[in-house]
Amino acid sequence: MIARMTNSSPRQDSKLQIPARLLRLPILYKVLISNAAIVVAGAVGGTWTTLRVAEAADVATQTELIFLFATIGMLLSVVVNYLALRAAFQPVISLERVAAAVRAGDWTARALPTTFSDPQIARLADTFNATLDELAHDREQLRFLSGQGIRAQEDERNRIARELHDDTAQILFAQLLRLTGLKASPHEQVRATAAELEDMTVEAIEGVRRLALELRPPSLDDLGLRAALDGLAQRFGDQLGIPVQFTTHGERGRLPPEVELVLYRVAQEAMTNVAKHAKASRASIELSRQGDHATIIVRDDGRGFALESQSRSDGWGLGLFGMEERLALVGGSLVIDSRLPGGTEVRGRVPLHVRQISDGEQPEMKQSAS
Repeated sequence: MIARMTNSSPRQDSKLQIPARLLRLPILYKVLISNAAIVVAGAVGGTWTTLRVAEAADVATQTELIFLFATIGMLLSVVVNYLALRAAFQPVISLERVAAAVRAGDWTARALPTTFSDPQIARLADTFNATLDELAHDREQLRFLSGQGIRAQEDERNRIARELHDDTAQILFAQLLRLTGLKASPHEQVRATAAELEDMTVEAIEGVRRLALELRPPSLDDLGLRAALDGLAQRFGDQLGIPVQFTTHGERGRLPPEVELVLYRVAQEAMTNVAKHAKASRASIELSRQGDHATIIVRDDGRGFALESQSRSDGWGLGLFGMEERLALVGGSLVIDSRLPGGTEVRGRVPLHVRQISDGEQPEMKQSAS
């Protein structure tokens, strides 16, 4: 009994493998087989019908039968060819959909295997998927390296801000106290010189304080993003001499530290571009938190710019690139709406549930095949 079952298994497998082999044929052979099947079916069916009906029919009936057979054969040929070509070209349609999705920014799209797969197109789909996998891996590595660079930049900013506050500002303040004491000198020339140096020292202290705030505002770490953005709006309003309004909407809880830092830097860079290029009469900063997303919006009524004309070599291009890279680190996106003239709107949106790459975590390096 066991031997009988063993002997029957290969035959059964071979019968089951025949349709699979037919499905793996190239498109050309599938179409040829379909048309050959139509011709054979038409010849057999037409001959059988002619032998059964044509002997008892008159000439008019025979003509009608010929016309009927020709019409049925043509319709059957069109239907079968349509179904065969549609099934055969399904892998091509799948590749087209994946290409359209990738163009739209969906790097997770992949070509899926189909039932009526052509071997050559299947190899093309595999190659296409492998290329997308390589690109996705390279993008992840570039994102990691970019993140490392931005984190190093932030660490350096923080270090310089602390040194300016702890060393330079303290030395200047001590110098200011000594100059204040010299103003009580009985010599008029010493008092005049001390007063002049005192004014210069106050300006230097204010400049150091302003530079330290631009590098790393203490309110961002101590009080949160809302307080830091409010201070940013006030500083740029005083610097530009225009009203800069700050508004906030939604939940008021603290965001993750990396998200707060990214949104602050986006607002800071956008306001810097307003100061340098926009020539605006008013500007606004808006922070919104709705559900699992946080959004920062910076608007101005300046002269605007043509986004497609901005290169990475000018101020705007480098600023946009920096904002895009920072937002990409936290899974966010950047949208620029600018009209000539009519102002500019910079919108950065960050999902709050996206897992971030930690400082010590690095994407796995792929090993090339030897």
